[in-house]
Amino acid sequence: MFDYRGYGDSGDGSLSESALNADGDAAYEYVLSEKNVSPGRIVLFGQSLGTTVVADVASRKECGALIMESGLSSASSVAKTALPWLPSFLHVLGRNRFESAQKLSKVHVPVLVAHGEPDPVIPTEEGRALFASANEPKKLLIIPGVGHNVFGSKGNDYLDQVESFVRDALQ
Repeated sequence: MFDYRGYGDSGDGSLSESALNADGDAAYEYVLSEKNVSPGRIVLFGQSLGTTVVADVASRKECGALIMESGLSSASSVAKTALPWLPSFLHVLGRNRFESAQKLSKVHVPVLVAHGEPDPVIPTEEGRALFASANEPKKLLIIPGVGHNVFGSKGNDYLDQVESFVRDALQ
């Protein structure tokens, strides 16, 4: 696990899409070179904005599985919900596209999409859109009542389901 720039212990930094994806590449390369892990044994896990990073890495690099929690299908899609008054043609002016749903078409490993419902940060429909875009094999977990941070929620079997997904994906 790592914190990309601007989050956790990683301090300040540019939150541009290209910079975040470079962080994802650096973490991937670190696991390959320093931890000596085979690419097919790497499980990419992203939460919230981190789902855009793991979708990008998985679309370009070999991995064993992909887990996306509370993710967004694209910046434009989230903008339509957050700013419904903004004309859609203006979305193309955004610098960061975060086209995760499009990138999933290039991913051919097991994909788990998890999302809380309701999610006050990223609408649950974004998770459903990611799932719809993913290739088989894929699994969708909508966890009622947990909001945006599914991983840290209590009172459900989410972590057991993640463990089972990883075991099945890597066997």
